[in-house]
Amino acid sequence: MTLRTRLTAAFLLLVLVPLLVAGVLVFALLPREVARLQAENLTSSAALAVSSIEERCSRVVSAAATAARAAGQPGAALGPALTRLVEVEAVSGVQVLDAAGRLRAGAGSEPAQQAPQCTAGAVARTPTGGQLVVTQQLRSADGEPAGSVVAALDLDDAWVRGLGARAGRADVVLFADGEPVAASATVAPALVRAALSELGRLVERDGQVAVAVPSAPGSSSGALVAQAARLDLRTAQMLYPLLVVGAGVLAAVIGAGLARATTRPLEELGSAASRVAGGDLATTIPVRSRDEVGRLAQSFNVMTEELRVHVEALERSGQQLRAGVGRLGDALSGTHDLDRILAVVLETARATTGARSGAVLMGGAVADELVLSVGHELAARGVPEGLRVPVGVGLSGEVARTRAPLRGRSGTGPGERAPAPGEPAGVPFVALPLMSSGQVVGVLLLWDRAGDADFTEDDLALLKTFTSQATVAVDNVLLHEEARRLSVTDAMTGLTNYRGFTVTVGKEIERAARFGRPLALLLLDLDHFKLVNDVWGHQRGDAVLVELAARVRAQVRDVDTCARYGGEEFVVVLPETGPAGAVQAAERILAAVRRRPFGDADETSLDVTVSIGVAVFPDHGTTATTLLRRADEALYAAKAAGRDGWQVAPAETPPPQAPPARTLPDVAAEPGLRSS
Repeated sequence: MTLRTRLTAAFLLLVLVPLLVAGVLVFALLPREVARLQAENLTSSAALAVSSIEERCSRVVSAAATAARAAGQPGAALGPALTRLVEVEAVSGVQVLDAAGRLRAGAGSEPAQQAPQCTAGAVARTPTGGQLVVTQQLRSADGEPAGSVVAALDLDDAWVRGLGARAGRADVVLFADGEPVAASATVAPALVRAALSELGRLVERDGQVAVAVPSAPGSSSGALVAQAARLDLRTAQMLYPLLVVGAGVLAAVIGAGLARATTRPLEELGSAASRVAGGDLATTIPVRSRDEVGRLAQSFNVMTEELRVHVEALERSGQQLRAGVGRLGDALSGTHDLDRILAVVLETARATTGARSGAVLMGGAVADELVLSVGHELAARGVPEGLRVPVGVGLSGEVARTRAPLRGRSGTGPGERAPAPGEPAGVPFVALPLMSSGQVVGVLLLWDRAGDADFTEDDLALLKTFTSQATVAVDNVLLHEEARRLSVTDAMTGLTNYRGFTVTVGKEIERAARFGRPLALLLLDLDHFKLVNDVWGHQRGDAVLVELAARVRAQVRDVDTCARYGGEEFVVVLPETGPAGAVQAAERILAAVRRRPFGDADETSLDVTVSIGVAVFPDHGTTATTLLRRADEALYAAKAAGRDGWQVAPAETPPPQAPPARTLPDVAAEPGLRSS
């Protein structure tokens, strides 16, 4: 038996069996059950209406309790609180009265006065219908009466019509104090009076039946449900045999047609699925109907189209990823330039995710602050070139604080992330931390994706993959820069060491010669420093050197280079400085040394002096060796002149002579070193 035949037979059985069973029920059972079911249905509908009244009463009770708590809070803005309560609890009105019955605050419509409590099953009558009222007494802290809270909820015809819709074809009447107050439709007054006089019993008047159910035992309020008194089955009984025969014939014809219409698309679908499985993603099948089978065919076509688009997108994404990783690998392996690496990281991230704009922020000179290092299309969203973001603030600051990626939309609306001043707002974004040695050194921030689409978890996973490589390279660059810095830095004073000085002075002399600009060298030496070490110890001597380095550094410009030349000797390179400027710098340094003794408050302070030799390019030489030699000669001249001063090298080199001996005077007789 084919599928088409089985479907035809099944359809025929599905139609005839229910019809035959229904016939038995109609002829044997239905006449006896109609009356009983009608009574049960009306009673159930009335009980449902009463339950709805009780549910709305519970809402009024909740509103009254909430208002009572608000009224008991000293200093609370009671009026706005009641207004919000009316909106949230969806009640008609709330009033708070003081102990004398005067109105303290209220919101919404006015509750009925002296109305019975809906918790007792009572519905208050109002000019517009019924109303559920709850009154809750207020007590002061010592238990004395402090007023009351009255909450109410209106029950009008519109609400009763909603009950009628849930009750099916029945009409619903809400009554209070034995009188109707709201109805879903017009019900005969005689039927209403009869039902209200016999609560809980089915009554009949003029072809209509009704049941009235009180909202509570003994209550005069409740709901009444009415409908037609009986169901006329005679026409259905006469037409039933013809219905069965006609339905059987029609079912056979329709079943055969449906079976054919169903199996044909399935055959086409199976064939098309085989072609798709073989790799032909351009396969489609004709859509011949708008039913489930037609939608299945349409869904199959949509599936193959989306599958083709996704496969193409995956291929493009793979190509972009390979190209990006290739660029990233080339950049990471071929440079120690941090800015270039960050630019490649940003460009690769943008190309991979489709972001229009982005930036990399790195840790700045100020602790707990991120500074913009590289960016793309910043002006489109008003991002400043000098963007600075405190750690813990905004998008990138939050990522730096938590060390965890973040994605979403920036802004101040619901579900959005608040950006820091200067960060983009109103756009989708994704941000990831850049780590170095376990610490956050920067943040990669992308925003404004094409089509205003949000960044996905797949984007985040992809960014994590290559930022992990980038952070290794950033770590290497930072370590390389730190190693380079340490190689040209004196460990004790923090100034440039001799190696760094030789590189710097060579470059500065070359620049000065190229542009015809002056250059000055100051060579400093602590007077009688050996005496400091001998008397106070090398640890105190080192402290004096550190303090001297700080004072010298404070007296020169940022473009000047201060270096420890060796031992207690220091050298200062002053670009763009002639003899007069060099002398002024020497005077400032001498004044800074003389200004106060050396040492902390808990140490014995020392009066220390320095001697300074000055040499100027090109007056005293055109090479670093010559300038240093002439500055050294000037230094010896300053010491010979009594120390604690400066000397400028003469324009012409004097005949060589032995330098004056550096003798250490007796501690007691030394005027340049004393305790203070």
